[in-house]
Amino acid sequence: MARVFAYKTRSHEGRHVDGFLEADSEAAAVGILRARNLFVVDVRPATDAGGTSRFNISLESLFRPKVTLRELAIFCRQFSVMLEAGVPVFQSLNILAEQTEKSAFKQAIGKVVEQLEGGFGLAESFRLFPRIFPPVFTSMIEAGEVSGTLELVLGRLAVHFEKEHEIREQVRGAMMYPAVVLLIAFMAVTILMIWVIPGFEKLLADMKADLPLPTRFIFGVSRFVRHFWWAPPAVAVLFILSLKYFFGSTIGGKELWDRAVLRMPIVGTVARKVIIARFARTLGSMVKSGVPILAALEVVRKTAGNAVASRAIGETMESVSEGGAIAGLLEKSGVFPPMVTRMVAIGEETGAMESLLEKVATFYDQDVDQAVKRLTVTIEPVLIVLVGVVVGSIILSILIPMFSIYSSYR
Repeated sequence: MARVFAYKTRSHEGRHVDGFLEADSEAAAVGILRARNLFVVDVRPATDAGGTSRFNISLESLFRPKVTLRELAIFCRQFSVMLEAGVPVFQSLNILAEQTEKSAFKQAIGKVVEQLEGGFGLAESFRLFPRIFPPVFTSMIEAGEVSGTLELVLGRLAVHFEKEHEIREQVRGAMMYPAVVLLIAFMAVTILMIWVIPGFEKLLADMKADLPLPTRFIFGVSRFVRHFWWAPPAVAVLFILSLKYFFGSTIGGKELWDRAVLRMPIVGTVARKVIIARFARTLGSMVKSGVPILAALEVVRKTAGNAVASRAIGETMESVSEGGAIAGLLEKSGVFPPMVTRMVAIGEETGAMESLLEKVATFYDQDVDQAVKRLTVTIEPVLIVLVGVVVGSIILSILIPMFSIYSSYR
């Protein structure tokens, strides 16, 4: 398995060249450097270089090491425009580094320039920053280097990241409304429990009213919240962290969650459409850029965003490596509908897979937009009813004994 090594070298002109490279061993790293006509001064695992981590990391890169899809899209678009205008790669990257505001991104671009000066390839240099430049980026850059169409590949990457950003913002926007409504509902219930209900509890106690079970329950919850206000947030945080660990960090939990999401009404439909749009767009862009089909499928598997889809794509890779077809296993997975698998099958037969995948991606991009709007429209009344039932139940539990007292006085 390849590891990252930090190195210090000198060129034949006496210029110091420092940086990082991937190799299977320290000896292999030395061999790579010598093959580039560099005099090796020092080579060591990157995590041991000077007692620091692999790169100089600022506070910003610690707390927000990743670059947003929008920033990647702008970077690719500007890089492509400069290359089309005839600006050399070194100069283009230096310009982009100077105008980049995020320090982690700026440092990464600067390190890429240093790697290029040391004789490394562009894709190989970008690959040293996997948290900033994703696999789809480095794979397509490598294909662009080999084919000599780097500016075209960067243009396709810009479109790819722009579409991914649009879909992510649509889904995030759809989730924002229910999050705000639930937060307001939580605040309203908290106010009732801490400040409103105790007054009614004292009033009914003074009247020596016979309290029904729902009222006693609400009063008990109110007393618990007032005396042990720290318990519900602590339990909620522990519960959320436990769920996040199980469903996010364990293979079985992640697959269980992703499978459940795909089976949810409405939400599952949106998730499935997002997966299909991402699959078609990523695979189509990479095949069009000249990336080998197995390498393209491996990147698509990593970026699928769903464990069930990743498993299906992984099984498809095994079939393709043995000479099988892509469409058959995709159809058996149950994630991809017949329209997608048939289009892929036709693309395999005719050799026009990239154009057909682009059409599928365009269709599902539009379909995701409509599905997200339908999700928002559906969630709105459900949340209103849910909040109304919770708040109404609390108020009704207080009014029932009040009505009983009023009836007894009459």
